[in-house]
Amino acid sequence: MTRTHSIQYLCLAAALSLLTACVTDATTDVTKAPFRAVSDVTNGTTQATSDLTEPITNFTSSTTPKSWFNGDGTLKAEHKARAFTVFAYHNVKSDIACGSGEYLASLASLAGVPPQGQEDFFALAQSRYAFIYEDGIRPAESVQRLLQTLAPPPS
Repeated sequence: MTRTHSIQYLCLAAALSLLTACVTDATTDVTKAPFRAVSDVTNGTTQATSDLTEPITNFTSSTTPKSWFNGDGTLKAEHKARAFTVFAYHNVKSDIACGSGEYLASLASLAGVPPQGQEDFFALAQSRYAFIYEDGIRPAESVQRLLQTLAPPPS
């Protein structure tokens, strides 16, 4: 082997060792960061979803699954307000804060409030907003508070 070839091999070996030295913890952290970010977001989404669906899950786990549904597969009337509140949680919350809105009107209808009593229902819901959506409580607790607060008095 000639001296020129030896120098070329030595240069090639040095270049390869420099390139492999570039893969550091910082480089692997950068390549792993997007996957960690997706996991963080997914865990947050999963937690939010479970917070909202927990009231239904807890209720159905203590009853037979068909107890929520009629023979034709439609939701029974006594469960419609809870299901609607869970699935339209943020829209209902926004309407209650405003004291009106299509989601609040729909909730009133599902709760059996007659059209002439809806204004009072809206005012009651808005007046109880701070209790229903108290800071630091989970959405599942807010749904429970909302339904208890707005339930018609026993006859």
